[in-house]
Amino acid sequence: MTASSIADNDRYSEAFNDFNDESMEGADYDLFEQYLADDEDLNIPERGDLREGMIVEVRSSEILVNIGAKRDGVVPQADIARLDKEYAATLKMGEMVPVVVSKLTTDEGMLILSIADALQKRDWLTAEKMLESHEITVRPVVGYNKGGLLVEFGHLRGFIPASHIVGLPRNLSEEDRNRRFDEMIGEELPVEVIEVERRRRRLVLSHRLAERKYREERKLLLFEEMNVGDVVEGEVRSLRPFGAFVDIGGADGLLHVSEIGWTPVSHPRDVLQVGDVIKVEVLRLDAERSRIALSRKKLLPNPWESIEERYRQGETVLVTITRVVDFGAFAQLEPGVEGLIHVSELAEIEVAEPLKSVATGDRVAVKILRVDPERQRIGLSRRQADDMTGQALLEAEMDQSAEQAEESADVPADVSTDTSAEVSTDTSVAEAPVTEAPVTETPVESDNKE
Repeated sequence: MTASSIADNDRYSEAFNDFNDESMEGADYDLFEQYLADDEDLNIPERGDLREGMIVEVRSSEILVNIGAKRDGVVPQADIARLDKEYAATLKMGEMVPVVVSKLTTDEGMLILSIADALQKRDWLTAEKMLESHEITVRPVVGYNKGGLLVEFGHLRGFIPASHIVGLPRNLSEEDRNRRFDEMIGEELPVEVIEVERRRRRLVLSHRLAERKYREERKLLLFEEMNVGDVVEGEVRSLRPFGAFVDIGGADGLLHVSEIGWTPVSHPRDVLQVGDVIKVEVLRLDAERSRIALSRKKLLPNPWESIEERYRQGETVLVTITRVVDFGAFAQLEPGVEGLIHVSELAEIEVAEPLKSVATGDRVAVKILRVDPERQRIGLSRRQADDMTGQALLEAEMDQSAEQAEESADVPADVSTDTSAEVSTDTSVAEAPVTEAPVTETPVESDNKE
């Protein structure tokens, strides 16, 4: 502090004391009022400070901003060019804008300010707070590089490594991965901030962690809103040998393989594909274990309800052997309806090993011994089946198959008859444990230079 400023402060102190003693003269009172007004000027900005200022003039090549330090600052044209055009168009006299002090003074004694740096600095501060709070935010995908996706984070660009993207297979080729990334541009993804390094301009986000946290919260809400017996619509997210996980509104429920339909299913992919939208009924809600059990079978027609109208005791029918067990063989009469041929009814008594007389997939004629719709059971006998009726049924079935083959052969060669089902690739990670691997991809520079 200079000698003159010390002297001024002494005079102000004396004036203040005189004011308290109520003996201050008019000139000293004016001096005191000036001191109070000048107090704001003591808050001199420093380089790098983030301030809020008011636009006082918009010129062709610069913008003048008052930041409350009794001096104006200037935002040069080079800085304005770094701003988004739509945002730059809103900069008018009287508008409040964030600025960063780039240079303390010019030859004219003005401050050099930057709106672009201020917007980015404000976003960096927001990212740091979200890193501490683990807050989930939704951000749009705006691009990608070889390591992952780029998302808009205010005036910054955030980076989502490929290992933190939900639903992205790890064995994709570079071409397929880029195609998948390109399809995701424009999507809005929930993300969690996992790394902020302002000096290195690194802002790393995780879609996987945000999605898992969102689903956990959504599942808790569903346990409060949903009841057993509710029918809801969901999307198949992943397939496992034991069943399918279905998204029913932000949370996954398990559709066990036994609840997919009335027909026995060896693997869910034989009936369902990832992305299918289906209706399911809520079977069980286990809030303590955070599990939801679903059923598709309950919403499909039950073939056992009118079983006695289609199958009568004593008649001979054709069936397909589905399983051979120690006590006999199970046989399918129609999709969803199976009966049991007891080992004693598989072959004549003189056959030494009756279980070897049939194999899975065989078409055989059987006699219906009993029908129990309440217990959903049908007793069958291959030994007692009428041979003539069985032979006639087999010949009729063979003739029908031959006619269908001839019709298919008459189809013109340029018409595709390929009806093979596409095998769905399980790409979802729902319900799977997450192992966080260190981020090794190189994030993009977050500097917005549009």
